[in-house]
Formats: sequence, structure tokens, C-alpha cells
Amino acid sequence: MIINPTKKALPIFNKLVKVEDGNEAKVVATANPFFSWHANYYNVNRKKVLILVNDATYATVVLYDINANNKGNLVTYIEEGIKRAFKIAGISDTDIKKYFAVAGGLEVNAGFNRQVTGIITNMILISEEGWLINPQELLQVNLMDRLMQIPYKQKNYIYAKEAVKEAFKAELKIVVPDTTELEKNAYKLNKTWRDYHQWDKYEDDQSLLEDYEMRYEKVADEVKANNKILLAEFKRYLTESEGLSKKVVNKHADNVLLYVDEFSLYYTIKTPLKVADDVMEFLMDWYPRKIAYGPAEVKSAGTSMKKFLKFMEMAGEISKSDVEDGKEMISNGVELGVEHMQVIDNMTDFW
Repeated sequence: MIINPTKKALPIFNKLVKVEDGNEAKVVATANPFFSWHANYYNVNRKKVLILVNDATYATVVLYDINANNKGNLVTYIEEGIKRAFKIAGISDTDIKKYFAVAGGLEVNAGFNRQVTGIITNMILISEEGWLINPQELLQVNLMDRLMQIPYKQKNYIYAKEAVKEAFKAELKIVVPDTTELEKNAYKLNKTWRDYHQWDKYEDDQSLLEDYEMRYEKVADEVKANNKILLAEFKRYLTESEGLSKKVVNKHADNVLLYVDEFSLYYTIKTPLKVADDVMEFLMDWYPRKIAYGPAEVKSAGTSMKKFLKFMEMAGEISKSDVEDGKEMISNGVELGVEHMQVIDNMTDFW
């Protein structure tokens, strides 16, 4: 059985076994939606309320006050919750045992089905006031019962209870998908850009700016041409490896383009190899002053730069230690960049 939490909810599941191959697990979960659950959480009275929804039936499990002290027992809680959800639908103990025998142990991947995560979001909107939460109980049976009585268009307005009954009428088995296509389509790096080290000699070379033959512009254009090839591969990586939509891919690529073509070449010649060293300044000062309209854009740029760091390491352009340093610089840069935006907003209000 595969649990697919949203990125926000992933830390709750850090004590559970992770799948070995995320892409393969996604294919398996898609082929076996009755044995796949998506998850997210919301807060009531500063307590985390975890919601799990079955991909095939929208059967729902709600767990109250999952915290650092009890999440080590999360597998037990989830299994008990699933059993109770099926009991709500009128499923016998014998059939429930068969389900778990076929499902196998719980493993954690990452959320991928936007339709199911959208359903969870709707459930959270319905439940976030906490009016059906019993703070004395971890398993919120009454709320589960209510949520499983909501008809959704995505399931032709069939209640989850009825969908569960229909699912149990079929033979309970794991369908083994053909992973040949997955292997064939797995992302493989195509490194066609030139070695960036050939431009190291120009870093901080002020004579470039004084040369009447416009050597700076010529060198900068060479770097930009190489950046264009690099970013094309970065976009392919985001699409094929991370499965992001075209809109999201373009947003990340646009943010990184500002870093490699504008910021890095603004005062001198610097290549993307310097990303771990310079990304903090980019996010804390340059981006807020010249690009961002608000804190959300600074945070978005930080996310883009994290993905770029990961790609650059995978491409062999920077080291693992560079990535770790860069992540810390990004966190600090985003925090200071958001403060920068708030200062600008306050000054605008004053004037």
C-alpha cells in the first residue's frame, strides 16, 4: 500500500518506509488506486489533523493531533483508520483482512494525483473550523462518516461508502504494471553545453568593462548562449524527472534565467557554477529590488533555485557540499528577501 502525502505533509511520515523508486511507485499506485492513498493535514487548536483519502473510492481517514511524540505509531493509526473507514461502508472483517493481505506494508511516496489532493483540499475547507472534531479521540470516526457522505462530481456523485462497496465486489489483487515504457522514458541527462570553467578567468576582471572593443559584452553573450542550452536541459529535467506542468516548469526556468543571465552578469562575469556562493545575495537584495512584487515571489524564486541546485549537482557541475551550502544560503536569502519586501511596503505606505 502506498501513501502519497503532499509536500507539506511529508515530514509527518518521516518514520515510515519510503519507496525505493518514486516514479515506479507512482506507476504502481496509478494502476492500483484502491491500494493508494493521498494525504494532507490542517490545524485545529494548534493540533495537526491528518486526512488520508483513497484514490479509487475517496474513503477517508481522519487522525487528530499527530505529533512528534506519536507519529512513530502512524502505521498502526493509519491501518486502524482504514479498517474503520471500511467498516463505516459496511465491509466485513473478513474482506478487510483480505484487503490488507493483498495491500502489503505501508510505504511512502509523494503526492501526484491532483484530483485526489483537490478532494482533500475540499474536505479541509469543510472541516477546518473543527466543529466535528472530538479532541478526546485520535481517530475521528464521526468526521470520517460525514466526509464519506459527500458526493463528488469526479465519482459521478456516488458516495464514498458506495464506491468502497463496489471496489470490494471486484477481485482484490495488485496489478503489476508494465514498467518498460517507464524505463524507456526515464530522464537521462543530455549534457550539450560547454564547460563553464573556460570563463573563470574573466571573473572580477574589471578591464573587460574598460575595453573599447566591448570584450565584456562579447564574453557575456558567450556565457548567455551556454546558459540557454543549460536551461533547456533544466526544463527537460523538471518535466521528465519531476513531472511538473509546463506552466510550473517555465516559472522555475524564468526565475533561474534572471539569476544566470542578469544577476550573475550584472557587475562582472560569473557562471552558474557560482550559484551556491551568490544565491543568497540574489534572493535577499537583487530579486526583491528589481523583480518581486511581494514576499510570495521571493519564496517562489527560492524554490526555483533549490531545484536548480539539485539539477546542477545531478549534472556534475557542483558538489554535494555546494548543494548543502546553497540550500542554507537560499533559506537565509528568502528570509531576508521577505523582510526586504516588507520594509519596501512600509516605506511605500509612509510616503
